[in-house]
Parts: sequence; structure tokens; C-alpha cells
Amino acid sequence: MVTDQLALGVDDLPTAIRPMWAVPAVAPFSSRDYLFEVKWDGLRCLLFVDRAGRVQLQDRALRDITAMVPELRRAGAQVPPGTVLDGELVATDAQGRPDRQALRRRLAGGTGLLQAVPLTYLAFDLLYLHGRPLLRQPLQRRRERLLRAVTTAASLAVPPHIEEDGVELFDACLERGLEGVVAKHRDSIYVPGQRSPFWLKVEAVRRDDFVVIGATPGGPGQPFGALLVACYEDGRLQPCGAVAGGFDEESANEVTRRLAELEVPASPLRPPPVVTAPVRWCRPELVVRVRYSEWSPEGMLRFPIFDGLRPEVHPAECVRTRPRMVVSGRARRANAGPDLARFPF
Repeated sequence: MVTDQLALGVDDLPTAIRPMWAVPAVAPFSSRDYLFEVKWDGLRCLLFVDRAGRVQLQDRALRDITAMVPELRRAGAQVPPGTVLDGELVATDAQGRPDRQALRRRLAGGTGLLQAVPLTYLAFDLLYLHGRPLLRQPLQRRRERLLRAVTTAASLAVPPHIEEDGVELFDACLERGLEGVVAKHRDSIYVPGQRSPFWLKVEAVRRDDFVVIGATPGGPGQPFGALLVACYEDGRLQPCGAVAGGFDEESANEVTRRLAELEVPASPLRPPPVVTAPVRWCRPELVVRVRYSEWSPEGMLRFPIFDGLRPEVHPAECVRTRPRMVVSGRARRANAGPDLARFPF
């Protein structure tokens, strides 16, 4: 049976691990205490290589998706037996930037798109090596061992990290149209299934996961008008506003199908949110990703845009987290342009 954190199998090797998560930071910063990485915005996965060299890929919902990514079948030759990696599965566009739409198409289309949309697993953490747990070792030590343990190839690589200069890396990400930066404290241990204040994400565009609680009626030819979304705060599901834009035909059809499956006669929130139009309510089980500019003082999303379905995310993971201010770091330097040549991505 899989626990909320970590399940152990034969010889105490892990059979499933829930990933550790970052919390938002208020602004880009630089600090000697942190290692800075590009936020790739792929599909978060853990890669297991057992003692016999067999490879298994597990998504954040603990589902085995190995068969969907045959590129990684030979990853056992690049990684020592008894190893567990944490990382992201990404597809890239012609400019080498992460392309989440292509990633979704590939995973939905299976191996039929193997040549058209190749995938790469970017490993950024090492949790087990030779069957021994490294979770309580500091991040800097895990990164050093990761770089020595993994042989880079087309389908498996260890992306670089930057020491100290988080602001410059963030600016470089903006220049290249990348998602943002994750800052990880050098001494942080790995806590499965937890959001850690020692890992901070700084995003160029805010994106978060929300639970759908209903939909308003659409106009002529529209299956719905807007999705009402919510997230958990202090253990209670709280309304966060309505998302009306960003849907393509495929995603709108899938949302419509799921709304029909989950429909209920009344709001799942108590007390129900104040609405000004009829609402088709649903059980809070469908998770979507939303882009937005900021939170209003009333706790509503400003300028929300639909950014995709998130079947791998459990509704309980949709938790509103307050941005953290890093006291020990240095803030953005005035007129400091990024030296793009420093960052090999």
C-alpha cells in the first residue's frame, strides 16, 4: 500500500515517492545560500531504476507512465542500479523552449507521435543511489552525486544550476521566454509530499492549479461560459473566481465531458459562493492550470486564463500558498542586464 509520502518494497527500495514542492517567492533574488535552476514547466516525474536495471517512470499522481515514454527504456544504462531521480519530462519547440502543448499531445497520442515529438527527462535531484537513501543529505551533496551518477544522452540529461546569481538567471529566462526560476537552499533535505520553504519558485507568469467547482452557461455554440475555480486555504475549499479564456476545442470538449460526469445539484462549497448567473455545479475533482496576473485583495484571481487540464494532480494539492520574502538574499539590481552566454540552456 502506498503511503502519502513514500512506500518501500523489497530490500527497502522505494516503489513510489511523492515529490517535494516549492512555494512562491515574492520576487527574484540572489544569494550564496541557494542554488538556482530553470523552471522548465514540464511533467513532474520520478524515474526509478531497480537493482536489475529496469526503468519505471512515475508521475506526481503515482501512476506508472513508463509505457508512454519508450525513449527512457535504455535509461538504465545511463544510471546506476537502485537509483531514484526527481525531474521533469519535457518537449521543446524549434527554439529549444519547453512546449507544454506538444507534451500534452505526445502523451495523449502515445508512441504514434514518438518521432514528431521526442521527450527528454531532465533530472534535477537524486533521491536514492545504489539502493541507499539520500533524502536527508543536503541538496548540494545530492547535486554533486547526481552529476557523477548520470550519463547524459538525448532522452536523459541533468540541467545545469547557477550559484548565487538568481536575479541574472531570472532575467535570462525572461529573455528566452522561459517559465522562471526555482531557488533551492544548499542545505535543504528532501521531504516527500511536502511544500518546503527551502525551495522557492519565481515565475515570470503566475501559474497555479485550481479545482473546478462549476461552470456558467455559454453563448451560442459554446459548451460553457466560464469555469468557477477554487483552492484550499487553511483546510477549506475557497472560491477563487471565474476562468473564461484560453480554451481550444479539444480542451473545451474534455471539460464539458468531465462536467457532465461530476455534475451535482448544489454548490460543493459551504457557504456557497455569491454568483450573478446560473451555475452548473460539479464535484470538486477536476483540476485545471490557470495563468493569472495576481490575487485581488478579496482573494480572487485577476485576468485568469485557462492553461490546461491537470489529470495528474490530486484536488487536495491545490493549496493557496503565500509568497515568501527572502531576507538573506539580494534583490534585483538596477539596470543589470543578463549575460546570456553564462547560461547554457
